[in-house]
Amino acid sequence: MKISNTSKQIIIMIIALFFIIFGISTFFIDNIKSFFIGFSFGTIFSILKLILIEKTLIKALDMPGKKASNYIRVHYTLRYFLTFAVLLIAVYKNFNIIGVILGILLLLPATYITKFKNKSNI
Repeated sequence: MKISNTSKQIIIMIIALFFIIFGISTFFIDNIKSFFIGFSFGTIFSILKLILIEKTLIKALDMPGKKASNYIRVHYTLRYFLTFAVLLIAVYKNFNIIGVILGILLLLPATYITKFKNKSNI
């Protein structure tokens, strides 16, 4: 599985943010084991979602306009259903739901930080 350098940088940033947030949360969370499992679960899904986004965009670039638009729309919806499934599994398995949500949301700040970091290197 080949991914771009930008995706690799974002994944590294997600992992760095994971350790930073987990380190800070050890001071505030009582049941740290449950939080760690949930946070790890959400973070792994966040990395998977990034890879799925990249694969979708690469494949859509080779398609004609309307077909690419529909393809992206379908995969966008599928990623939302996957997110719902991950949250459902987390509730069913009694993972810390706050940790899972934080892990899922790590993709956004990691993307912004990576973009800012790459922009300042130009």
